[in-house]
Order: sequence, then structure tokens, then C-alpha cells
Amino acid sequence: MRHSSALILDSIFFRVPELNILQGAYLKAETGQVTAIIGRNGSGKSTLLKIAAGQIKASAGITIIDGERIHNKSLNRRFQKIGYLPQETMLPPDITVKRLINSLAESDILTEDPLIQKIYHQKTIQLSGGEKRYLETVILFHFNRKYILLDEPFTGVEPSIIDLLIDRIRKEANSGKGILLTDHMHRYISIVADKGYLIHNKQCYDLGGDFTKELKEMGYHR
Repeated sequence: MRHSSALILDSIFFRVPELNILQGAYLKAETGQVTAIIGRNGSGKSTLLKIAAGQIKASAGITIIDGERIHNKSLNRRFQKIGYLPQETMLPPDITVKRLINSLAESDILTEDPLIQKIYHQKTIQLSGGEKRYLETVILFHFNRKYILLDEPFTGVEPSIIDLLIDRIRKEANSGKGILLTDHMHRYISIVADKGYLIHNKQCYDLGGDFTKELKEMGYHR
């Protein structure tokens, strides 16, 4: 199996007291592609992203980044390659978008974005849910990690901003990044993703590239 230029989670187990959440899950997110994790609430989607990002420790299993096995304690190596956006906002509430953007290197790249320009002088607490999500996502892309993990990037986001997010995600994938995302909005996942995995019975099932039909048959997508 070719492991280069890919983020792999192999034989992942995750247990909490009296509950097994993942049992031998496997997935592979390659660079230049958008890979989706699909599953019902509580199936383990967010858990997989947190394990990949080093936010939580797997009970067993390995993470492989570009052919290198990354141990649970090797957080710095993960951070060098992986950018992670959790479901909860990471934005400080009482700061202007301008100040936040100007704290970043090469901030002029971000200020050229039409939506960023629109919200530039507002405080983050004044932004809509979609504006916050878009801002967080483009900032994460700005750090230029090779692999980007997005946990429910479309949930609670206005449709017009979802279109902008999809464009940005595709642009980053086309530039060579590996994007791994999950969301309840299966309609949008079907549009943006190149391949998908379904979490079922605590394992990941590879749905391949043409997975809309499979999702419809399973009741995940109309």
C-alpha cells in the first residue's frame, strides 16, 4: 500500500468507560483531494478528527503522515502537518476582524477576500455563524498546513456562505492540500468531496468517489 502524500488512520480503536466508539477504523486522506467522513450523530466522526489532530489519544491504532508513523505523544509533528477546525468556534469574542487579520503574516492576502472585506471592521462577536465559520476556515488555510481537518464546516452556515466555503475548500485541495471533513449536510458533502467514508458499526467503510447513490440507498441523502 502506498503511504506517501497521505494522512492515514489505521486500526483505530477508541473506548470510554462502558462504551466502544471505534473498533478498528481505517481511512486514508490523500493530498489534492477532499475526503468526507459521513455518519449519524455519535458514530465517531468527530472522534476520528480529534485523534488525527492529536486532541485525544486513541485506545489503539496508528496515525501515518506521509509514510511516517506518528505516535500519540508526537504532537509537534502532527501540528507541523495538520490544521484542525473543531465544531466549536475558536475566535476570541471581543476582537475586531481587522486586528485578528493584522496579527497574521501576509495578512494582505486575506483582506483581498470580498467577505473578509465586508466584515473587516466588525468584532467577531457581531458576526453571523456563517461569517465566523468562514473566517476561521480561511485563517486555518492561511497557516498552510498540508492536511486540513474540518469538523462540520457547513452546519449552521447560511447557504450563500456555504457556496463560498465550498469554493475555498476546492481551491485548497486543488493546490495540493489534503482536506478531511465531516458534516451533517450530506448534500454539500456530495458536492465538495472526491471520496467518502461511512462510519457504521464503529468502523469506516470506503464509499469511493461516486458515493451519492450509496448514501441515498442508506437513507443519508435524498
